[in-house]
Order: sequence, then structure tokens, then C-alpha cells
Amino acid sequence: MGLGLWLACASLPFPALAEEWTKTFPISGHPELRVESSDAGIHIGAWDQKSIAVKVTSEKWGFGQGALEVYDHQAGDSVEIEVRLPRRMSVLSVGNRRTLVEIHMPREGKLRVHTGDGEIRVRDVKGELDLESGDGHLEVEGVDGILRAHSGDGQIRARGRFDALDVSTGDGRIAAEALAGSSIGKGWNLKTGDGSVTLTVPETLAADVVLHTGDGHITLDMPLTIEGRYDSSNVRGKLNGGGGVLLIHSGDGSIRLGRS
Repeated sequence: MGLGLWLACASLPFPALAEEWTKTFPISGHPELRVESSDAGIHIGAWDQKSIAVKVTSEKWGFGQGALEVYDHQAGDSVEIEVRLPRRMSVLSVGNRRTLVEIHMPREGKLRVHTGDGEIRVRDVKGELDLESGDGHLEVEGVDGILRAHSGDGQIRARGRFDALDVSTGDGRIAAEALAGSSIGKGWNLKTGDGSVTLTVPETLAADVVLHTGDGHITLDMPLTIEGRYDSSNVRGKLNGGGGVLLIHSGDGSIRLGRS
């Protein structure tokens, strides 16, 4: 079945108030949710309902032919949402037109989110999370499971219990806090092209640590058995006897590894 088109009423060119598109999808088990937008902020939080509730708010575009179009599709517990901006959009007017996607979903599931230009915020979701913004910051709080997060240009903040962690930004700082029960698994990777990286981990976490900065300093706030020659820009060592690889890389910024 193809994507179903859901269109709200067409709006005036410059509505005085924000307009909304809303829909609720019933879920029987663990959902798989995919959200896609070329230009929108996306906020996702967990709740105790057996459903996914979606609200799209447009301050100026409105909805309908020639304005915002929202496509949705559901197959069992799999839900897809796509928010498309008008094709004939003036580049100079983008900054004055805010679109926000707000979602409530069951706590445990699989989540894939992409926006070309906008922030992504996710809170209290457990499972496998794959988040990407072409130009916007990412904030992840209270999550549990596997996290992959990338921003082309924006800072990333993440806090939770991680089984896998892959975080990168082309230009921005990274601040991550791994809570008790986190495991290194097959390895963690934190990388920024231009910005600092701060990672705090449980004091019992075991890992082979590799730290590199092109132009900055490295601070260790927990015991690390250094391997090879110590270098202020490159550090290799074992944390609690070693394990999977914990790699932190900054092209132009400082690195701090400490206790959570």
C-alpha cells in the first residue's frame, strides 16, 4: 500500500494564527516509527497509551495544495510520517516560517527521524533510535538502548543508558552522559569536526579507549591505564581492564572523559 495523503483545509497565504494537522494511530505492540521532513523541528516523547499521536503545527504555511502536505502510512505497528514543504518556496522567507512536529509514542520501539533543517528532541524512549538533522541541534534525554545521532551542523546532547552509541556532528559540541547499566558492546563512537566532546560514563564501564583531538587538550577524570606514549592530543588506554573500543575524535576542540 502506498503512502496515504492526509490534507487539512487550505489556508490563507498569511494566516494570523498557527494551523494544526493531527492524527492518532493505534498500536498493539512495539511500534516502528519513521518521521521525515525537509524543514521542521521534531519533538518526540513517550507515554503509556497504546497509540502514536502526531501533531504538526505550521505558523504561516498552512496545509493543503500549494502549502504544507502531510503524508502518513500505517502497516500494523509500523507508522510513517512525512512532512513536505511547498515546492515553490521562497528561500528568503524560510526563516520566518516555523513548522513543528510533536509526537507521543509508546515507550519501547524503533525510531528513525530525519529533518533537513531543524532540531530533534527525543525523551524517555527505549529501543533503537536513529536520528539525523542536516542543520540543527539534537537533544536526547532519558533514552534506553541503541542511539545513533548525527547533525551536519549543530550541537548534540544525549543522556541515557546505552547499549550502543554512535554520535557525530560536522560542526558543534557533543555532551553525552551514559548512565549506570550502559555497556560498550561492539564499540562507541563520538566525533565532531569542530567542537568539544564531553563524555561521562559509569565508573564500572570497561573499554579500550582511543582519544584524539587535532587542536585541543584531553582531560581524564577517571583512572585509565595508558598504552604506549602519552600525547596531549592522542591517548590510548584501557578502562577497567578494557573491552570494546570507545573512540572520541575532535577535529578542533577539547575532549573530557569522566564519571557519570
